[in-house]
Amino acid sequence: MQSDPLLTQDELDFIQQLLSQTTRQHHRSAPSELAIGERLSELLSRLGDEKQLSLDTHSDDEHLSFPLRLIQDDQRHSRLELGAPLIFENGVNERPWRLTLSSPLPLLDSAERPSGLQAVELSNNGMLVQYGKSGSPAKDQLLQLILPQQRRVQLRARLVRRVSQSHYAYSLQTLHSEDEQTLRQYLFDEHSNRQREPEAVG
Repeated sequence: MQSDPLLTQDELDFIQQLLSQTTRQHHRSAPSELAIGERLSELLSRLGDEKQLSLDTHSDDEHLSFPLRLIQDDQRHSRLELGAPLIFENGVNERPWRLTLSSPLPLLDSAERPSGLQAVELSNNGMLVQYGKSGSPAKDQLLQLILPQQRRVQLRARLVRRVSQSHYAYSLQTLHSEDEQTLRQYLFDEHSNRQREPEAVG
């Protein structure tokens, strides 16, 4: 015996009517949405390139700050583009989120030779390194951080403190805007992967 359908034909017709009304309303509202977009583009253009704009998201324990750039195409149409964010941990004091690396990342010196340093923790402005040579590492040095897929980040590292017999904390500063974007994107990708891990287990 076949069970009754969940919805009658009258109910299905009513839902279809609502959907068609919503579609017509959406088409009617498109010009005003376009006008808002044009006004926003005009405002952003007036601010100029020197102004730093960001989209910030906050949760109980984290703060992500996405840089916003206004991009114009050949037809002078403008669109907003999101860059890779800075990631911060909330606490007594907000601080950059630190990625504990599953495998250390090598650091080359300015002549592209092994520096003896390997990054074991990484943030957008610092790193914890392991030093595999005798003596102490240099306090101020130019390095290349080798990321997966042979991506490289050129940076200046300054010694902050010795953490243990072979571990040292360095502050870091990227040398070029491309390096900063590469580092931010890597940290954001890893952060996103870590956020998804509990879901995969569950």
